[in-house]
Amino acid sequence: MKKLCIAFSMLLLTAFAAQAQETSVGITAGFGHSWLSNQDGKTLFHPSLNIGGTFIYSTATHWGFGFDVKYSREGNHVRYSPSDNTVWNNLDYVRVPVRVTYFFNTLDSKIRPKISLAPTMGFLAAAHYIAHDGNGREYANVSNKDNVNGFDFGLNAAIGVNFRVTERMWFTTELAYYNGFANVSKSGNTALNRNANINLGLTYGIGK
Repeated sequence: MKKLCIAFSMLLLTAFAAQAQETSVGITAGFGHSWLSNQDGKTLFHPSLNIGGTFIYSTATHWGFGFDVKYSREGNHVRYSPSDNTVWNNLDYVRVPVRVTYFFNTLDSKIRPKISLAPTMGFLAAAHYIAHDGNGREYANVSNKDNVNGFDFGLNAAIGVNFRVTERMWFTTELAYYNGFANVSKSGNTALNRNANINLGLTYGIGK
């Protein structure tokens, strides 16, 4: 799967190089909630943040092909009964979603609703474990990177709308859900990354 994701990414990069006149670049950021599958205890809200760059080749009709490079804070927040101890697992990834987008309006429209799917690679940058007792006192705050697999992959699905700001600039919006397929933990039960985000961005056409 890892080799397939990398090969797909290289294929799209080659297409971008050949069609640079249609390429747009921009910035994107998002906020939401992340969690891990198959966890004991009660899952609580865990802020999920991402920020990075986005690249897209959009046809004049309905299709777009692109990728993002993002720094993404993920992980989970869990409360255990009856002790009421809480645990934060903060997982930081460099994410590379390779995106295929279908636009419901053509490139000359002012508003372009869209749906997209993106096989996504994640490269672990940091992992931190923080624990509190039932009275809120912190009793652990350590790096946990040695216990987390360094590579993650999954599928990102999104729906959204692009709004034309100027002839070359677009304001982008989307609701996105990520479903990981790789075990986060190096030992113990299988735990898969999950997150849901609202992403906003600006892209600017650099072609003719």
